[in-house]
Amino acid sequence: MTLKHSITSGGKGHLLALLAGAVYPLGLAPLKLWPLIPLSLALLLLVLAGQSPRRAAWRGFLYGMGFNGVGVSWVYVSIHFYGNTPAWLAALGTVLFCAFLSAVFFALPFWGYQKLRLERYPLLTFPALWVLLEWSKTWFLSGFPWLWAGYGLLDTPAAGLAPVAGALGLSLMVAVSAVLLYWIGQREFAHRLPAAIGLAVLWAGCWSLNSLSWTLPDLAQTREVVLVQGNIPQEQKWDPNYRRPIMDTYLSATRDNWDADLILWPEAAYPVFYHQALSTITALDLEAEQRDVAVISGVPRWEPGDRGEDYYYNAVFVIGAGQGFYNKQKLVPFGEYVPLEDVLRGLLPFFNLPMSSFTAGAPEQPELVAKGLSFATYICYEIVYPELVRRQARGKDFLITISNDAWFGRSWGPLQHFQMARMRALETGKYLLRGTNTGITAIIDQRGRVQSMLPQFQRGVLKGTLYGTQGVTPFVRFGQWPVLGLSLISLLVGIGLSLRPVPEQRVRPLYHRD
Repeated sequence: MTLKHSITSGGKGHLLALLAGAVYPLGLAPLKLWPLIPLSLALLLLVLAGQSPRRAAWRGFLYGMGFNGVGVSWVYVSIHFYGNTPAWLAALGTVLFCAFLSAVFFALPFWGYQKLRLERYPLLTFPALWVLLEWSKTWFLSGFPWLWAGYGLLDTPAAGLAPVAGALGLSLMVAVSAVLLYWIGQREFAHRLPAAIGLAVLWAGCWSLNSLSWTLPDLAQTREVVLVQGNIPQEQKWDPNYRRPIMDTYLSATRDNWDADLILWPEAAYPVFYHQALSTITALDLEAEQRDVAVISGVPRWEPGDRGEDYYYNAVFVIGAGQGFYNKQKLVPFGEYVPLEDVLRGLLPFFNLPMSSFTAGAPEQPELVAKGLSFATYICYEIVYPELVRRQARGKDFLITISNDAWFGRSWGPLQHFQMARMRALETGKYLLRGTNTGITAIIDQRGRVQSMLPQFQRGVLKGTLYGTQGVTPFVRFGQWPVLGLSLISLLVGIGLSLRPVPEQRVRPLYHRD
């Protein structure tokens, strides 16, 4: 029995698959131990090697349970603490959620990986499959594009690839690195040197891209900004007894900072619908206009339909020295709308959260303007969709994202969310203002670097300077499609080669017998 076989056989291999998956999220925020991501994928290749399709599916599932169990277990916080669901039921729901993701995105694909014998050409097939799986998370069942490998490289020498190929391009690079690491660790000495050289060339090439500046700050488009972090506890957010204190928090911070050009409030800063706060908004609009200041805020919004139906939107609006409304397009399942609402409403408290009946906004909406600069805005979850951000960012001077991450408490969720927001700034080469209720509120430059920020769970005001930018990144021009096209072609070529008959003299057992 070989050493490789001894550590991947039977229960040892199953345990290694679980541990390899659990290690992966440690490479992302908040720990950012990024070398663990390619190492984790290399271990995945190791535990899949030589396995039957059935066993590969099981090990893929176990890898996924470690991956999701560590990476997205923060959903328990939302379900239990803020969804008023009993702890045991919230835990069960979290396990089932992780199991579903593991089955769809790991067990089934890696069953196919072994069924089609794609391990014969892993450099062609594995990175391509990984990228396509990550991409599918942007649209499958409305999307949950979390824990992409590329996010781990945000603060590394490889980050220069992001403005060219986006987060998916970085994920492709990580997966290729994983295959090369797997070869270095598994093949005979003669094959290790070419793999090591390939790894060095890959990283050196990405590092060299850091010397390119696709966009530059425009000194003629400078604005002084103030971002208000109210730190309103989630249990008070929609309580009528706290409406006035919540409003006073934001109004007071605004009136203390009329020397700014732009003032940003977070998602749903108004704890009532837009029409219910109209008198307050109108008075603030007049005051801001007189002082030539743009005030931007999130608010829930109601509109009547032509046939008597009601539409509710999670919205952003600009008053004072600016104008425009934006209705959120990408809604959070169960948080902002309930799938199968007629069946699920009333079954659990979690399915009856406040403000969980929103309508998705239209793909094309009027431009938002503040102090003479146009901007694209994204509410909470929308910032994790690269293509949505890219499409709306084209031709805009800067970006804004607002959020209320109080739903996730002190878990890793808000920190992962912040890391993804920074990646959008790097991809698009534009300044990003991030205004949140409980943090992390920040000003992020065109290279994804944090210029200033407020800590979580503190009420405060963040002051800084915003710049428009000149230039455009390749990612804004072309999006994810070159990476997706390359991955699809690579996978199809790999499938074609893998399905060719193996010459008689080279036939060897494909599966281990444990």
